[in-house]
Amino acid sequence: MAYQKYNLTKGFIEKLTLPNKRTSYFDAKVRGLYLDITTSGVMGFYVRRKTNGRSDKLFIGRYPDVSVEQARARAMSFHADLAVGHNQVEEKRALNCEMTFGGLFDLYLERHMLKSRKTTAATKSSFKVWFAHWKDRKLSTISRESVELLHAQFAKQRGKYVANRAIQLISAMFNKAILWKIWKQDNPARGITKFAEFARERILREDEIGKFFSCLDQEPRDQFYDLIMILILTGQRKGNVLAMRWQDIDLVAKTWSIPGELMKNGQSLTIALTEMEVAILERRLARKINGFVFHSPGKRGHYIEPKRRWKELLKRAEIKDFHIHDLRRTLASYMANSGANVAIIQSALNHKDLRTTLKVYAKVARKAELEARAKAHELMLGGSLYEKGINIKDSVIA
Repeated sequence: MAYQKYNLTKGFIEKLTLPNKRTSYFDAKVRGLYLDITTSGVMGFYVRRKTNGRSDKLFIGRYPDVSVEQARARAMSFHADLAVGHNQVEEKRALNCEMTFGGLFDLYLERHMLKSRKTTAATKSSFKVWFAHWKDRKLSTISRESVELLHAQFAKQRGKYVANRAIQLISAMFNKAILWKIWKQDNPARGITKFAEFARERILREDEIGKFFSCLDQEPRDQFYDLIMILILTGQRKGNVLAMRWQDIDLVAKTWSIPGELMKNGQSLTIALTEMEVAILERRLARKINGFVFHSPGKRGHYIEPKRRWKELLKRAEIKDFHIHDLRRTLASYMANSGANVAIIQSALNHKDLRTTLKVYAKVARKAELEARAKAHELMLGGSLYEKGINIKDSVIA
């Protein structure tokens, strides 16, 4: 089909009147270049060319943002690329069809996490917080440089631990995309050096434990008080206690059975309840509303971490840098101090990896070692000299 062609100039365009229907004006100088005008007066440059039996159209830009000269240059570039086998329209079409980062995460959940992991809900929540600004990005726009920059930003704004977990998630997603043949390039998170991490050893010290329970005792006997007590008495993970179900509790047999599908390590656990724990649960049973011990009218149906009240409790007790999860480590430490062996502590806290238990046990062992050495010093130096704090430098011990 032949089109009438015009010498598109600024003067020519500015004299055009508003059309009754969408109209195109083809340029006389560059093949396939035309100006499109809508009935509302919006003008845009396009270039069209038939390739492989199909008519491809590339949007160049709106007028007057793009001048006639710029439009001609870009149209000529389009033709030049086609001459060497590079089709800008195909490239743009492929980009539009390309999967987004959010789309890959949804696929990662469906094809991987829902089959093999117990932390799907937590991962979904983390993704929403960490990558809300990335979810609509095409995978090809996520470069190693952008991932490295995000890693550094997270370390500064959210902490090194979160920064490392975010990079691990990105890396895992792209590894699966490569395996599933969705992504044919390199993993942009591969080889990024993670920040050094140090395991927390924080527990309630002997000078803090009394103040902690004294301030907790001033709390009303509500969900917050009962939650904190169950956490520190059982030593179980916060997520499991928050989602504790009545169907898993037998107050007659005095047991709490947590099925493997609800456990972080996938191993089921049956906990023998103490009299104090049973008394708290019986009080909660009298206030039962739904299937959860710590109920809530919210979407999840159970209590959510009480950050504000926890912060207020620590402030009254004058305790700093102490997390709710540290209650679990505190119980393990006091069990070790009471003489419980490593196997008992590992079983009570359901540690899959013995090394996790040993970290707590080793700290208690160091304290016992210190006490043993002090007793040895007293025996070597003699009780009276030891009590006077003898200066070793001024003494001669043959």
